[in-house]
Amino acid sequence: MKKLKQSIMVMVWAAALLGLVGCTVNPATGRKQLALISTQQEIDMGKNSAPEFEAQFDGKLPDAVLQAYVQEVGAKIAAAADREMPYEFALLAGDVPNAFAIPGGKVYVTAGLMRYMTNERQLAAVLGHEVGHVCALHIISGIQRDMGFQILIEAAGYVGGSSAYSSAAKVALGLVDLKFSRSQEYQADQLGIRYMTRANYNPYGMVELLDILLAMHDKEPSKLAAMFQTHPLTSQRIEEAQAIITNEHPQANPAEPDPNADRMKQMVLRLPPPSKTNN
Repeated sequence: MKKLKQSIMVMVWAAALLGLVGCTVNPATGRKQLALISTQQEIDMGKNSAPEFEAQFDGKLPDAVLQAYVQEVGAKIAAAADREMPYEFALLAGDVPNAFAIPGGKVYVTAGLMRYMTNERQLAAVLGHEVGHVCALHIISGIQRDMGFQILIEAAGYVGGSSAYSSAAKVALGLVDLKFSRSQEYQADQLGIRYMTRANYNPYGMVELLDILLAMHDKEPSKLAAMFQTHPLTSQRIEEAQAIITNEHPQANPAEPDPNADRMKQMVLRLPPPSKTNN
């Protein structure tokens, strides 16, 4: 009987949530789609789950200069994005190469991924791609698909008496494994190219980044296994990015040097060496 009552309550809250929110317009596409939580609830979800999420990747790297640098590049991308959110950009200390966006516009790149970058437009490409996931509502769609109503409702703050810490932890763990489809990755690349170009970065930084990732995976597949699991990458994805740039930004020159390459190299030199367990 108790389980039946709980199930009924979940369905009631789910129905209420659907009735209150319903469809929303996707800022990146202009199309209507189902959104089970409001923008403010999304922001709150990200804020509540961020500490637990960051802890999964050894927390934020304790270097104010590096953090300010990532935030500065990210702010340029955010200013060019299709969706207004309280974007925050941070560098995580984890050695495993990866990048993430969680609800509410919190965007992360790991030290393990930044070590492989050779110029600033590659960093702009990473951050632009993740902002693309935020703008196209891929994260919310994934949460709705994978996490189920109970966690979704708890995280949105609708269930009284549940542990806020427990809910945040559940969401954070779910976000670590949140997977995107190939079509979503193509779209995030397209949006990333759009935003980095608006921010006056050479869009070929996206192709450079994808080439680096694919080469890394071919050489050391285990090192990028986690990233490729959540962010699938194939040679076709690189070809798609190349085609977008050729069609939409024909003036872009892949041979043009990045004017901020030296600054990026100085930032990479500030990164601590990878731990021996990850070598």
